[in-house]
Amino acid sequence: MEVRFVNKPRLPGRARETKAHKEAGFSLVELLVTAVLLSLLAGLVLPRGQNWLARQRRDGAVQSLFHGLEVSRSGAAAKGKACAMALTESGWGEPLNSSSPTCSGIGDLTATAPGLRITANMTQDVEIGPTGLLTGSVGAGGTVVVGHKDLTVERCFVIALPLGTVRTGVYDNNNRKCVKHGKDT
Repeated sequence: MEVRFVNKPRLPGRARETKAHKEAGFSLVELLVTAVLLSLLAGLVLPRGQNWLARQRRDGAVQSLFHGLEVSRSGAAAKGKACAMALTESGWGEPLNSSSPTCSGIGDLTATAPGLRITANMTQDVEIGPTGLLTGSVGAGGTVVVGHKDLTVERCFVIALPLGTVRTGVYDNNNRKCVKHGKDT
């Protein structure tokens, strides 16, 4: 039995390259379909990205205000001297009515970002005693609410006297109180 190998005819060098070139890469139609699909996906993701930025600004402001209170309490206790501060639209600021000196470092702890809204039900200055405890000038404490114009959910934190205990949560506009964290929308 004899085995024969049949050779296929070989294409000339240039024809071989052209055929390989046609099989590699993408056609214009394939590229256009891919571009359309990517733009549709980007359109779905972009609004979520904008809300993400607003949530980050709002949550960052809450953390900055909370941190400002803690830094001021620590500073008063470390120095053994009372101090005071007031909550303004841009964070902690100089006291409005207190005779105590301004707490140190509060100018560095602002909460400014486009679209932020800071409100509180505290009408007086926050006074911190020489031991770091809050004094009774704030009444029974208060709730600080931070919102953003692009979001429906507002974050809040509650300041309770005398320890200055802070509890964070989500603000319930219907009942006008700060409730435990819920899912952000």
